[in-house]
Amino acid sequence: YAGKHATDEWNCIHKPGTIEKNMYPASPNGAVDMGPVSGASAAAAPTGPVDDTPPPPDGDGGCGGILGAIIFLIKNIVLMLLRTVFFTGNFKIDSDRKGTIRSACFLLTFTIVHVLGNFVGMVKGPNEANGEGYFFDRLAWTGGFGIWKEGPVGLSAVELYLAFALLLHVLVALKRSWEISINYCLYTGRWNMLLSGLVILFFLTMHLRDLRFSSEMTYTKLRPPPTYVAWDGVMEGRVFFETDESIPLVRVRNLYGREVELFKDLGKSTLYTACIVVFWCHMMIGWKKLVPADAMQIPKDHVAKVVYMGWLAATAIASMYISVVWYTYFAPAQYVELVD
Repeated sequence: YAGKHATDEWNCIHKPGTIEKNMYPASPNGAVDMGPVSGASAAAAPTGPVDDTPPPPDGDGGCGGILGAIIFLIKNIVLMLLRTVFFTGNFKIDSDRKGTIRSACFLLTFTIVHVLGNFVGMVKGPNEANGEGYFFDRLAWTGGFGIWKEGPVGLSAVELYLAFALLLHVLVALKRSWEISINYCLYTGRWNMLLSGLVILFFLTMHLRDLRFSSEMTYTKLRPPPTYVAWDGVMEGRVFFETDESIPLVRVRNLYGREVELFKDLGKSTLYTACIVVFWCHMMIGWKKLVPADAMQIPKDHVAKVVYMGWLAATAIASMYISVVWYTYFAPAQYVELVD
């Protein structure tokens, strides 16, 4: 680009404010004189918000070793969650990374909680699996903030926030991919996040249709904890149902039965496994990109350790999801009494 106008190419791969943030404060250099030699016209200033986030601190942040890495990881994940996805500057859907970073932190946190619930439900049987589903059904009123009996289409505040975070993540990621990756060939690896993300979007749509919004759902009864969680049974892995017969039975969705119906099919189990493997790759690649980001503020000496921690967590998440699928496929189905 010698002697040519390269502003568009620069803006495609650098976020707004990169020059201003990294320029030496006492630099005497001003605007480049657009004379007849260059043959270029004056370039307009880049549009969009200037990223004023300071770079991550050098060194170990005053707390070294694995313990320091864990502390900074937890601290900054919590900060990302508390800052929410609502104040990212992406309501006009620009390519600011804050939208993908904060939504990714929330989605990962929810994924960990979700897979733990699925795994415990698999081990403990129908009542635990169905009780977990009823736990979220009982929160449906929060989607209407107490004004309506239930939120939109029966979704709780948690599910609505999850849906908004996912929508924001997808839209900003697609815009960034269009602006940055579209000009690269597939072999460069620049399309990995986009292609794996599209597979995950298909997977989520299929999963929601199969379970959350299934028209083939059956129903059963169980005794739900009056306080939402069975605190007396937590240590034994009984979290979402009670054994006390004085607690009345309640009609709930038979999620366990629906999972058995789905995962006893070899084709469906294989498809779910393939999609989970793609999800695992997406987490591995995305985590490596996320950790050194300015927004995460992970001290530079801890970046490599935090990356490995995330990879270990991603592998555990994928392994538990896959184990749920194949345990259900191979294990004999437990009896569940159905009701109308």
